Amino acid sequence: MNIQQAVFKKLFTKLLPLIMFMYFLSFVDRANIGIASLTMNQDLGISTAAYGLGAGLFFIGYFIFGLPSNIMLAKLGARKWISCILLVWGLISTSTMFVRSAEQLYVVRFLLGVAEAGFYPGIIFYLGNWFPADAKARAFTYFHMSLAISMCVGNVLSGLILQMDGLANMAGWQWVFLCEGFPAVICSFVAYRVLLDSPKDASWLNEEEKTWLINQLETEKGAKVLGNVSTMEVLKKLPVWHLSIIYLTLNTGFYGIIFWLPQIVKEMTGANNTITSLLSAIPWLVALVVMFFVAGYADRAKKKKLFVAVPIFIGGLGLILGTYLKSYPVLALSALSISTAACECCVGPFWTFPSRMFNGVTGAVAIAIVNAIGNLSGFVGPYVFGIVTKGGNFRMGLIFLAAMMVVSGILAMFLKEVDEGKSA
Repeated sequence: MNIQQAVFKKLFTKLLPLIMFMYFLSFVDRANIGIASLTMNQDLGISTAAYGLGAGLFFIGYFIFGLPSNIMLAKLGARKWISCILLVWGLISTSTMFVRSAEQLYVVRFLLGVAEAGFYPGIIFYLGNWFPADAKARAFTYFHMSLAISMCVGNVLSGLILQMDGLANMAGWQWVFLCEGFPAVICSFVAYRVLLDSPKDASWLNEEEKTWLINQLETEKGAKVLGNVSTMEVLKKLPVWHLSIIYLTLNTGFYGIIFWLPQIVKEMTGANNTITSLLSAIPWLVALVVMFFVAGYADRAKKKKLFVAVPIFIGGLGLILGTYLKSYPVLALSALSISTAACECCVGPFWTFPSRMFNGVTGAVAIAIVNAIGNLSGFVGPYVFGIVTKGGNFRMGLIFLAAMMVVSGILAMFLKEVDEGKSA
């Protein structure tokens, strides 16, 4: 085993497991409202449009606070800032169990978005400071696999917890938020002890490995498009807006799937809540398998934009097929599974672009901007889907999501490849 292989093995085994678990918790707490809505909406008298607004308000807070949160991470270090983020979002997510109206749901979802705003872009920035170019796509993809895992396990777990309805005089959806929100609080203390701010602090790397990794990362920094410039200068850069719009249109389709999939599956199959939660996990299980195989190919490919654009087009096609196959639940679920897998496997390669273009605080700012603008779709997708969906007919909603993904795929075809410096 050469030094590169030894370093990569340690990076993937020492850093990624905890980071993947934190993202697992993040998305469980962000998306468990989808399963909770199966009974919560009726209990609280929340309409489909009001639910879509409540689910989407998370991303307004997420948008507003993403940039300042990531700047704080770049200045204070991941260890302190990410552990603080975990603590606060865990407490807020747990407090969702106390909502009694749509208005209260709006407030809690907005605050949850504020709390989680810095986590995802912070981890993208953090991984970019640890993983060299030859491992970036795999690192980002494996990290993002936690989302699919959370939707597989989270949907099933939420469905089982939902059956605790009436225990201790609490509704099943209240137990969902309690049982799935508090683990983030515990994990915050683990993150504070385990996360490291720099390869220089890694006791699990020997001196030769540290030197190789640090030199490799420094060499690659010299090839990036921007150095450390002001936030306003970053905002003036066309690549930042190009990446942001791609991510915005992609995520419009993606988040529409996340927050409405359980209700779509239930409408197609007529299954009870427990079976619906199990069926809703299938698309994410398919996504996990696809992501695992695509990651290695993406790292080795010179033209990474094809690993972004092509899956997006396939994802849009899957949604369109799903709209016309609703009378055949097995085929419709297969189409939605293909769409979900395609949406997921393009994300890792996508994040190699901003991480290769920008470095330092500039990198934190650029990544936060792309992520914040892109995640406005988390408001747009579920909310517009709720508006255009009438009488339980999800066809127009799925066509809208598919159209956004087609736009994203077209824009991705115009991404400019960036060559990073290589060590001798």
